[in-house]
Amino acid sequence: MLTNIQARANKNGYAVFSRNSLLFVLFAVVIPNFLFLLTAPFYIASRLISPFLYLAAGVVGLFLPARLTFLLFFGAAVVDVTLIVMIAFHLPLDVALNSLQYSASINPAASLLYVSIAVIVTATSALSAYLISRHRASLREASLVPALLVAAALSCADLAWTQPYFRKPDVAFDSARVQTGMSADAIIGGGSNMLIVMVEGLGAFSDPEERDALNSMLTQNLPQGRYVIEAGQTYYSGSTTGAAARELCNRWGDYIDYLTGTPTGDCLPNKLAAAGYETIAFHGFGTDMFQRDKWYPDIGFQKLEFLDQLEVEQPEHFVRRCGSVFNGLCDADVGEAVHAALKAEPETPKFIYWLTLNSHIPFVKNEADPMACRSEMPRIHNKTVCELSNLWSIVFEQVSEIAADPELAPTDILIVGDHHTPLWERAAKDGFELGKVDWVLLRHRD
Repeated sequence: MLTNIQARANKNGYAVFSRNSLLFVLFAVVIPNFLFLLTAPFYIASRLISPFLYLAAGVVGLFLPARLTFLLFFGAAVVDVTLIVMIAFHLPLDVALNSLQYSASINPAASLLYVSIAVIVTATSALSAYLISRHRASLREASLVPALLVAAALSCADLAWTQPYFRKPDVAFDSARVQTGMSADAIIGGGSNMLIVMVEGLGAFSDPEERDALNSMLTQNLPQGRYVIEAGQTYYSGSTTGAAARELCNRWGDYIDYLTGTPTGDCLPNKLAAAGYETIAFHGFGTDMFQRDKWYPDIGFQKLEFLDQLEVEQPEHFVRRCGSVFNGLCDADVGEAVHAALKAEPETPKFIYWLTLNSHIPFVKNEADPMACRSEMPRIHNKTVCELSNLWSIVFEQVSEIAADPELAPTDILIVGDHHTPLWERAAKDGFELGKVDWVLLRHRD
């Protein structure tokens, strides 16, 4: 009798939930997504289409030799992780694809988090490929409906629970320079030096008290009456090179634009260079990263002081290395070089653009703890954000030292974040406003 009931059920369409169908759900959807299912309540990874990538690999793998099935799942895992990183670091698709050529310049193996993710994703993908290859004969009888439903449920959950962290408002162009009126004409007319410090990963704090705690590292030791202090937030677009387009060339864009013929005459370094300013760019990583050695001169920088140049020019000063995946010069050491450059040949006006490095995610903790993160009364609530702020405080303290130097010629100093802080933890991510970065301007009273 039970056999007859099962036969009638199968005939009426209830076989969609057969044992083989549910096994296929397990092998092609649950297992390859297991890591992200397990960590989703605590960590953020944008994976809107990833469940369908693994499902597609599972369906095609039913009709391929085992070797090709393993390659399919490995390919799906590579695309999955690439999309996670691309979205987390605000890389447009063309920039992300172009950036693959710089893989040799970084060291993902320096991050335990990255290594752990790579090992687990590889293992779960291999397990899925093995199980599908071993049971392909019986799985070919499975209905795809349950697998499609589960994959769709995972994507819907991502859409509702994760994608809001990555949505940016569609706004007209905005920048810290626009808000502060620091145009080329205003800088030239004022006759002061100009220093722009682009701080890696400095988003816009959600809590004003936490923002003030970090800003105090900049302002607490400034000479009274020397500067007017202004602060605010601006929208951003893209990644770090998008921030350069925003603050230096007054447009949304990225480095590919400047490699493919976008006009650069309106870029701030070009305008200041034409007015007699010495224009210098500082960064603790190599000039070949994002081909800055090609487009930085095009937008007006007369001199590049990156890792390539600084370790040759001043080997005794640049012995230390900081960071993990992006291992380069220490921001504190580069800041001292910026300070020296601003004071050199004081009769020549200067424009300096300093892009910081060490707060790039994943970061290495600062040995010092100016934000009291390891005390019972941390100045910033979330542990991860607090430790990251310790790294930002190195830059803020260095800039404060520059600004307080009595021998420094009149200099306007703008500190601004490049893009939203790309943190993986939900609790840490909630410490920042979506789509914005903070800025602080020290406007010299003269």
